[in-house]
Amino acid sequence: MKVLKNFFYNMIYQVLLIVLPLATMPYVSRVLGPDGLGKYSYTNSIMSYFVLIGSLGISLYGSRQIAYVQDSKESRSRVFWDVTILKIVTTTISILLLAFFLKIYNEYTSLIIAQSLTLVAIMFDVSWYFIGIEDFKKTITRNVVVKLISLLLIFSLVHTKSDLIIYILIITGSTLIGNFILIPFLKGQIYFVSINKIHFFKHVMPILLLFIPQLATQIYLVVNKTMLGQMDSIKAVGFFSSSDTLVRLALTIVSSISAVLMPRIASLVAKGDKKGVKDYMDKSFEFINFLSFPLVLGLIAISSKFIPLFLGKGFSVVSNLIILESPIIILISWSIAITNQYLIPSGLNREYIMSTFSGAISNILLNLFFIPNYGVYGAIIATLISEMIVLIYLLFGIKNKLNIKKMLFSNVYKYLLSSISMFIIIIVIDTLLPETISSVIFEIVFGVLVYIIALFFVKADILLKWKHFFD
Repeated sequence: MKVLKNFFYNMIYQVLLIVLPLATMPYVSRVLGPDGLGKYSYTNSIMSYFVLIGSLGISLYGSRQIAYVQDSKESRSRVFWDVTILKIVTTTISILLLAFFLKIYNEYTSLIIAQSLTLVAIMFDVSWYFIGIEDFKKTITRNVVVKLISLLLIFSLVHTKSDLIIYILIITGSTLIGNFILIPFLKGQIYFVSINKIHFFKHVMPILLLFIPQLATQIYLVVNKTMLGQMDSIKAVGFFSSSDTLVRLALTIVSSISAVLMPRIASLVAKGDKKGVKDYMDKSFEFINFLSFPLVLGLIAISSKFIPLFLGKGFSVVSNLIILESPIIILISWSIAITNQYLIPSGLNREYIMSTFSGAISNILLNLFFIPNYGVYGAIIATLISEMIVLIYLLFGIKNKLNIKKMLFSNVYKYLLSSISMFIIIIVIDTLLPETISSVIFEIVFGVLVYIIALFFVKADILLKWKHFFD
């Protein structure tokens, strides 16, 4: 039951990290327009490379190491200070590299400087510690207030296209303040460690092993936007970013279970409980299928009516992009589950590294072909194919370690049939209702009810035994 509670806490936390731009998208897209959103996404993609250097995969590594020693306050304290000091060093280096970059790159300088507050925020991020001890509640209690204040600030201060820099400062500033607010929760959890007991250098090589695949992952997360900006147009970046944001919000809801189970499985790995690891993997994949199939078909069903209402008529092309991109919810959810729940806790770095590099390299090569020929649609196609390549590589990598057939496809027909039933009914209702927000809300609520009823008809275990599903 604790796992399910942590899943909902983490899902809320992860959604909060992107809910600010999402909640304001209908307003901001109309105020800033595709060009303004394109500039935001383009400069954010540039900043992402410096964020990657600053974070260096330290948070993921830190969560795993804390999970290994979560029962010992002394060991937790040593790991915390080692990781924290290392993060201060890497973010300082990244800030210096950014300063050098700005001396030779003169385009969108003020916007990039505003984006750079994210680097300072990374320095004070301690959420990885609470993830490691499986305490997800603390990471959201005070952040909610900060996000709500940010929401109000956007509506109060962002009124014209010239307010783009104010919008960026609100986004980055809220992240910084949110990280500051989490720090007081460390009281009683750890204690100060004498300087001679801090040995952060010993963590450098293990972190680099995790950083390499995260580098590759980040490349094919942001390279689409960078290459679109260079090979097509800033407006195309705005369209791609809008579709990607909405699809990845749905993905966040599904993948939150992987973040929750990572410390739990890492603890089981440390204890040598192979049966427990396999059992959690099987259950987590059923849970992922339970959420991902209806989300994909639901997004496809409502996108044509929802997007023009949500973003404005200037973004109608995003409806088609979402229909094309939404299957990555299933592909990436499966990939994240394999990497975060099994490869990383088990220390199988080679498989992790090679899978992400295969995705990054294929994404760049595919972009070089598809973007010049198909523009923003090409970037979506490249993303889909590269995610398929990553998943296929991962499945080959674990085929002798886990029962893939049971793990991926156990009861999958129940969720697929229920999702298709929901999809058909939403499509029929969509043709009968007017193009209004209330119609979209009704379609979503009615679709959820149809899906749940269909699951009861097919007797899905996840509904009938949900209280004990992750015991």
